Amino acid sequence: MVATAESARTKSEPTAGRIAASWVATVLALAVHNGEEWMSGLTGWIAEHPWMPGRALHGDHAQFGLALVIVTAAVLTIAVIAVASRARWSAEALVCVAYALIINAGSHLVISVLSWSPMPGVVSGSILLLPLGLVIVRTMPPLRWTVPTVVTTVLSAVVLVAGSLLVAAVLAPMISTIS
Repeated sequence: MVATAESARTKSEPTAGRIAASWVATVLALAVHNGEEWMSGLTGWIAEHPWMPGRALHGDHAQFGLALVIVTAAVLTIAVIAVASRARWSAEALVCVAYALIINAGSHLVISVLSWSPMPGVVSGSILLLPLGLVIVRTMPPLRWTVPTVVTTVLSAVVLVAGSLLVAAVLAPMISTIS
């Protein structure tokens, strides 16, 4: 039987426990993925591929590591607030994050194929982010794709990534002088 959009809308609301477990899995998968990108030297890999767009954004290895910590901490903060408050927006926010995970994993796969070189993050993206993102999207209530939802999701993702890289670029020199 093929599920219709209407039947998808009428599926039962997820329990608080299922939402919490999905947030925990999301934060853990993101942390593992970001760890793989950092430990596998994504900034060096990008430097070796001059055709890659946005090379200057990633900065040096330490700066990029700080940006990854900021992104992970931001998603963790959203998850803690969503779970602790049992906010009505929790499941929708989780689905938005899941779509970002799917896009991230997909970009690692596509760029690995185009470069004929495994991009750091492709392993965890393929075995963690992509399946987890798909499970979340399929098991949580469907996202209402309105113009404000799309704009908010895209802007949030861009601000989170670009903002973390910018903050890391500012903080990295300060941190290196302290240590």
